[in-house]
Amino acid sequence: MAPIPDFSTDYLVRGFDCRYGGPFAPLSLANFFQEAAGLHADRLGIGMAALAASGRTWMLSRIQLRIEGLPREGDRVRVRTWPSGCDRLFALRDLVLEAESGQALVRAVYAYLVVDLAARKPLRPERALGSDWVGGAEHALAGLALGAEPSSELTPAYELRARPRHIDENGHVNNAHYIDWLVDAAAGLAPGAAAEGQAGAPRELKVDFIREVLCGELLEALAGPLPGGRVGTELRRGGEAVARAELAF
Repeated sequence: MAPIPDFSTDYLVRGFDCRYGGPFAPLSLANFFQEAAGLHADRLGIGMAALAASGRTWMLSRIQLRIEGLPREGDRVRVRTWPSGCDRLFALRDLVLEAESGQALVRAVYAYLVVDLAARKPLRPERALGSDWVGGAEHALAGLALGAEPSSELTPAYELRARPRHIDENGHVNNAHYIDWLVDAAAGLAPGAAAEGQAGAPRELKVDFIREVLCGELLEALAGPLPGGRVGTELRRGGEAVARAELAF
């Protein structure tokens, strides 16, 4: 499959992207990435609106990313992205957050499902989209290994309830909020975490989105250690895991 040319979009990092004086927030990183991915998909004719017209939608299933640096308030950054092949039912997309100098700050691979809305079942992306739109298997992230390792020693971190502001056009909690909540659950367990329980940004993050969460549902966030100083976190609804993350600091 022939590679599809990169798409790029620029951003100015605002104070609210950095929790007002703090480091660039996981929620902001997730929002930058998902917006760039959506803009490129629209340009290729396979965005949310185009898929909805045929009774289908995109759903993000897995993420792997590595952080080499993070921007600060006032920095100008660019997100580059391109489709990067298929892995079984997953349509893969690479994303790179770059500093104004061109230095790569964050490299990521997102694994999406193309879902039939009526059946609520995934479709093979090359059949649903056509092989021309799947892209080539060229990854900016070396050592791709999707899938977060679960921790067997999870303890409760906090509870939260999904609110209308968390819901996206698919009618469920948006992936950016899952990521934010899963990273927050690691506070206090990360090596070098500040006394008030605020963990620094992870060097590597893997996320599995397991089940949909709807508005009004109550979630419990849990965290526990993994081998090698890593941290595992989960979001659970009624004791059932809805998302899982593996973090290396």
